[in-house]
Amino acid sequence: MISLVYCTRESKPEHKEHLTKVCGNPNVEVIEYVNKGEGLTKFYQKALDEAKNDIIVFCHDDILLETKQIAKKITKLFDENPEYGIIGVAGTKYLADNGRWWQDPKQMYGKVKHTHEGKSWLSSYSADLGKEVTETVIVDGLFFAVNRKRIKKGFNKEVSGFHFYDIDFCFRNYLEGVKVGVCTNIRVNHMSIGETNEEWEENRKVFADKYKEQLPVKIKRDFNKEKLKVLIGCISFQGYTGSELYVYELAKQLTKQNCEVTIVSNVGNPLNMLVNRLGIKCYNIQEPPGYKLGDGQWSINTPNGPQPSNPNTLYRLAPVDFDIIHANHKPITEQLLRLYGDIPMVCSVHSEVISLEEPVSSDLIKKYIAIRPEIKEHIINNFSIPKESVEVIYNPIDTDKFHVVNSTQKRDKKRILFVGTIDYLRKETIQDLINTTKENGEELYIIGKNNDKYLNDMLAGNDHVKYFPPTNRVQDYIHQCDETAGILLGRTTIEGWLCGKPGWIYDVNDNGLVLSKTFHDVPEDVDKFYGENVASKIKDLYVDVINK
Repeated sequence: MISLVYCTRESKPEHKEHLTKVCGNPNVEVIEYVNKGEGLTKFYQKALDEAKNDIIVFCHDDILLETKQIAKKITKLFDENPEYGIIGVAGTKYLADNGRWWQDPKQMYGKVKHTHEGKSWLSSYSADLGKEVTETVIVDGLFFAVNRKRIKKGFNKEVSGFHFYDIDFCFRNYLEGVKVGVCTNIRVNHMSIGETNEEWEENRKVFADKYKEQLPVKIKRDFNKEKLKVLIGCISFQGYTGSELYVYELAKQLTKQNCEVTIVSNVGNPLNMLVNRLGIKCYNIQEPPGYKLGDGQWSINTPNGPQPSNPNTLYRLAPVDFDIIHANHKPITEQLLRLYGDIPMVCSVHSEVISLEEPVSSDLIKKYIAIRPEIKEHIINNFSIPKESVEVIYNPIDTDKFHVVNSTQKRDKKRILFVGTIDYLRKETIQDLINTTKENGEELYIIGKNNDKYLNDMLAGNDHVKYFPPTNRVQDYIHQCDETAGILLGRTTIEGWLCGKPGWIYDVNDNGLVLSKTFHDVPEDVDKFYGENVASKIKDLYVDVINK
């Protein structure tokens, strides 16, 4: 059994009848207070003191409840969530020092329908929570339930009028350790749009001044229960280069860990097709999420009426609700900072020898991910990035594709595999591999996009070398080789390790000059490269950034 309470300027028997009906119990207690202008807190406190039942619902007199069997649902919410004392249908995890509970839309939760001047719409402050309750700092006074035995503070009669009583009541209980939360399985239709006025503003000022030592307050979001919405940006997403595969594997693994992933890049197949099958959305960087490129044909509404869009001009047409942006590559990072200046960002740096990978300094970039320790030292020492802002998290590798395969295959000659774009950065390394394998009577397999016009000349007369174009079946070639080779600590070296193959690592400078080469056996801690482990560490990093 529950009690329902509302205040009204004139008696509304039809509202009392509606509340009784939707409760599903004709014996439910509905208390109507006719209030001719006295403070709302006086009557609400009276209800707290005099209601017959411990579970008391406070609501406006201009709402319609669209959920049936309300009494049973509310009782069940408190039974299944014994730590909660106050549960509403809209609220926030963040209360700013100015007291405005809608200050940060990303921290708002709940769903409320509005009807005004014959039009109805649903305000979805968050995703549907199902039967769950999520913790908030406060709930809106439109509709909220209280378990009288679990709260520590009543309504503050010093709050005058009809505004801010809810914020004050919730916050005072929150400070006393009472859990406040929001549910979405009770649907309310507010027959107005709800507006602030001078009285609301005055009460806000009083509240903000009173609690200036305690505000702002922020409750951590639980991304085990709600999806984490990630936008990943990179310069290209269509082929099989290292950074493209990094984004592909990370996005794939994040979707398995309750993340909703979107990619913005110069998008093309086959990667676009592969991620679409996983439910990952892709946008071309020319028209990123929330934006549309002007073409002179479609129009935009202006104070002077519809005007043709300007060709090659980006227009922000819709809000976006990403929780975090994960940027890769300097030009994309800079563009995403310009486009989404209100969303926290994490930035991966993939190389210490390519200018495209130079880190961008911005207060909005909360963490930098270096894919190997040398990159961390590089961006700290050469770009003055604070040490505490940089985390080393290695390349994510697909363990379903790259793992040890027992094989009895025997070859007369040792075979070495090199994978990477054929360009100036790898030219000297490839030449050294060609020469060394020839001298040692070994075979060399090369896989990669041929951007080097000299490759054919390098291969001429070297029958021990075979070249193959880019492929998504690199694992097949690794299983056919004895060792791998690559510049720095690239993907192929790691993929080889996961397949049980040792590898040669060439250290090169930014011109591709070989500084040294070293042979590395398979390390014992190869699990730090597992895609699922890398994605888990990166997701934890996202959550830390969001919840700070």
